[in-house]
Amino acid sequence: MEQLSGWANSAHSYHQNIIKELNQYAARHRRRLFNPFVHRESNMKIFNYSFVAAIAIAAGCLQATTAFALDLKFSGFFNAIANRHDADEMRYLETVDDTWGFNNTSYGLNVATKISDKLSVAAQLFGGGHEGDSVGLDWAFATYDFNDESHIKFGKIKYPGNLYSETVDVGFVYPWIRPPESIYSENAKLFFEAYKGAAYKYMAGDDIEFGVEIYYGSTPEEEHEDELESHNDMMGLTVSAANDMGRLLFSYNDSVLSATDTSVSIPVAGEDGQHYSILAVGAEVEFDKLQIIAEIAQSQLEDASDEDAVGWYVTAAYSMGEWKPHFTIQKYAVDDASVEQSSMTLGVIKKVGSGALLKLEVQRIDDIKGNGFFEDHLFDTTNLPDGSSVNMFNIALSTVF
Repeated sequence: MEQLSGWANSAHSYHQNIIKELNQYAARHRRRLFNPFVHRESNMKIFNYSFVAAIAIAAGCLQATTAFALDLKFSGFFNAIANRHDADEMRYLETVDDTWGFNNTSYGLNVATKISDKLSVAAQLFGGGHEGDSVGLDWAFATYDFNDESHIKFGKIKYPGNLYSETVDVGFVYPWIRPPESIYSENAKLFFEAYKGAAYKYMAGDDIEFGVEIYYGSTPEEEHEDELESHNDMMGLTVSAANDMGRLLFSYNDSVLSATDTSVSIPVAGEDGQHYSILAVGAEVEFDKLQIIAEIAQSQLEDASDEDAVGWYVTAAYSMGEWKPHFTIQKYAVDDASVEQSSMTLGVIKKVGSGALLKLEVQRIDDIKGNGFFEDHLFDTTNLPDGSSVNMFNIALSTVF
């Protein structure tokens, strides 16, 4: 644990030129950046104080590299990811093939500035990964601080409903090469990348810090197979509690689904206009060098209970100096058993620089039904027999700057 904290100290030595309040936040956030299973210390009041919350959430780091008239601050992340599996002619999560490739490589660049003591603006460009070669606006929002305990945000905001939904693309802040796909994948439909709207957040407490966030908005249109989907009139609530030992998060989200069949350009019967809800619970706990993280999420579609889905995972990790091995089990299933899969992942993290982590993983995907999260990348047909197993191999270099 001391070794991991040492990485954080060296990685953030360049914070000395950032104003006092930002330094205080970054110092409290360091441990968690380099050891994703160590919960942040008492930092929630400062979390609400300034724009750096947006940067810390999105990139997990701060760097005052350039100062313009508006005192702009830049930071970013880069994930070089290579992987393959052994299922012939199949593609996993739309990016992983049966030959070695770097299709999951991704990167992000953040910029933020303070307009006044209470108003700040931040944004992030993101490219690679599931977006392919395109670069787009991942999020961009303004924050107004009422006081040290509460603020409002408005713009395009990262979804707050899961433990890692606000940092889902930043490989440096979690132990896995990619967050467990049973929840954190477009295929699972148990979280959102971002929404356009507004949110109010209140955080307070000493020994135990409590947080409440309420939000309203809509998601951008995204294509899933032959459907174009978006979620409107979205309303959500996230409640959290944390101390030096860990944190607990509960969230509920309800929206009205808009679904169009792109092949014939008509609404999808039984889905379009129906309420879609997600209920999620997650926890992180630290026991000396042993770290445990677990999460479960369930979706429900109005008047279509057979399409309800559940995803969950449990991860254990153990600090061993500069090494950190970890083990994850996870499962995803739709109620009508049309799509199912479970998996086990064994991985290890190695520090290779002040702001860089090398990650290695081997994953075994079992009990696949309905192709699981696989698809035939030539004809989009189901050709994995039910009960199939697939091995996957991953290597990644995750950095922040």
